[in-house]
Amino acid sequence: MLRTGRRAWPLVLTALALLSLALGTGCDSVEPMGGDEDPPTGTTVTNPEDGSALNSAVINVRGRAEVGAEVKVYVNDVLAGSAVSAPAVPYDGRQGRYTVEDVDLGLEGPKVLRVVATDLYGNVADQPVLIDIDLDMTPPPVAFESLNPAEDVVYNEIDERWETGVPRLRLVGRTDTLAAGARVRYNGINVFLPDSTYAYPAGAGEPDSLRFWIPMTAPTLTTANPDSQITYFVEAYDYAGNVSATDVEVYWNAEGKDTILTHKVVDEPISFQDYITGQAGMKVAVGYQAPVWANYIIGMRYFIGNDGETDPQNPQTPTTKPFTARVWRPLASDAWPGTQADVAKNSGSQYPEMEWLQLNLENPVDISNNDHYPNKQFFVGLEWDNRNNPPIGVDSSEGEVDFTSWRLPWYPPWELLDSADVMIEAIVSDIPAAIEGARVAVIRAGGETVYQVE
Repeated sequence: MLRTGRRAWPLVLTALALLSLALGTGCDSVEPMGGDEDPPTGTTVTNPEDGSALNSAVINVRGRAEVGAEVKVYVNDVLAGSAVSAPAVPYDGRQGRYTVEDVDLGLEGPKVLRVVATDLYGNVADQPVLIDIDLDMTPPPVAFESLNPAEDVVYNEIDERWETGVPRLRLVGRTDTLAAGARVRYNGINVFLPDSTYAYPAGAGEPDSLRFWIPMTAPTLTTANPDSQITYFVEAYDYAGNVSATDVEVYWNAEGKDTILTHKVVDEPISFQDYITGQAGMKVAVGYQAPVWANYIIGMRYFIGNDGETDPQNPQTPTTKPFTARVWRPLASDAWPGTQADVAKNSGSQYPEMEWLQLNLENPVDISNNDHYPNKQFFVGLEWDNRNNPPIGVDSSEGEVDFTSWRLPWYPPWELLDSADVMIEAIVSDIPAAIEGARVAVIRAGGETVYQVE
C-alpha cells in the first residue's frame, strides 16, 4: 500500500498540468496581456535650436525622447538618419537622450528638420517636432577703406604734446547689411568694436552695404619698446558664425612729452643729517600737482643716502635693501595723502648710494580722473620694508620749504614735515610711456602716414 501511494503523486501532478494547459489555451474567459497603445510624448530637439543659422552642412541632431524609441530625422521631408533614445544619467524614469549623427543638410538655404519618434510597440508620436534652420556657409564681404585720426584726438604742436592722452585712430570699413557685426582684432584677444554705422541702399538686385567706424587705441609702448608694427584684422561675421577678414599693417611710434616734478633746491643733501628713514611698514609721501597736459605718472625718483653699512664680502657693493614705491590720491578737501593707489613697485636691492634712483612704472597711473585726482594732484613716496634702509635725502634749504612732505609712523594721521622737503620726485607724461629724446609721433598704415609730428 505504501509503495502504491508514492507512485500515484506523479499521475496527479501530470493531470493538473494538462488541465492548466487546457484552460490557458481553450477558455475564452481568460484574456492575454495587451501591448502599449499610447504614442510617445515629450520628444524635443536641443540641437540645433529652432530659428538658428548654421555654417556646417553635416551636423548632429540631439534631443530627448522616450527611452527605447526610434527617432528619425527628415531634412525637407527626406530621411537623413535615425537613432534610439537611451536612458539619460540621471534617469528620470521616462525620457532618454538621443543623437542622430552626420545629418546631411545638403545645399545652402532654409531647411525644415522633422523629427519623428516611434516607441517600442510601434506607436508613432501624434505630432513631429519641427525645427526651422538656415544653412549659410558664405561669409559676408568685408573691405578696409581708410584709417584717420580720431575726431576727439588733439595734438598741440606748440607745446609738442597730446592734449587727449594716447593717440587714437578711427578705422573705416565696409560690409553688407546681412552681417551680424564687424570688428578689428589683433593678437587673438584684443578686439575693437564699431561706435557707429551707416547703411547705403544698393541698386536693384544688389545687397545694401554697411559702412562702419571703429576707434582704435595705441598698443602699449614702453621705453624699451617705443614702437610697434601690428597686423590688424578687419572682420565681418554673420549669425551662422562665418567670418571674413582683411589685414591692415599699422606702424605705431608715439613718444610722449614728460617732465620731472620736484621740490628740491639743492642737487644733494648738504649734511649727513639731511636724511629721513623709518622702520618696516612706515611710509613717506610727497605731494604734487601735475601740469594740465599731463595724464599719467610714469615713474618716481629717490635720492638714496649712505646707510652706513659695509658689505663684508665686497666693500664696493652697495648694501641698500628693497623698499616699495607707492602712489596716493589726495584726501578729499585736505592736503595730505588719502587712498593708496594700486601701485607697489619693488625697488630691488644693491642700488647705488648717494645718487638718484629712478623707478619706471610698468603700469602708469592715470591721473586724468578729476574725481580721484582733483586738479591732477597726487602723492608719491615709499614704504620701508627694512629697518632704517634706505635713508632718503631731504632738502632743508632755509626759506624754501614747500610743506608738501608727509610721514606716516604706522597708523593715521599723517604727520607734516614742516622743516624740509623729502627728495622724492615724480615723472609725469601726456601718454602712458614717455621716451627721452626727440619728440616724434608717427602712425603709418598701408604705406600712408596717418600721423607724423616732428
